[in-house]
Amino acid sequence: MRVWKLTPIDLTDDNWEASSHRNVAIVRARDEKAARAIAAQAFDVAVRFPPGKGVRTPPWTRSTLVKVEAIEDPRYDRRGSPQVLEPSL
Repeated sequence: MRVWKLTPIDLTDDNWEASSHRNVAIVRARDEKAARAIAAQAFDVAVRFPPGKGVRTPPWTRSTLVKVEAIEDPRYDRRGSPQVLEPSL
């Protein structure tokens, strides 16, 4: 497995209302797509939106809202199950 750092790009985007976490996340996963899906599963929340104001789309799977990069950091073990490593849940 690899360790991935997911960094929010634009927190002013209204779609961040659909996330319970709005900061860097560290995820252990096989690839970028899986890392995004794991973060989305952990942090996506349902939101109500005002009529006529558009739909909120959870941000973690969107490359325009979250930057993803593989990292090497001795604090995070590459061995183990796919999961969010930070923040601790």
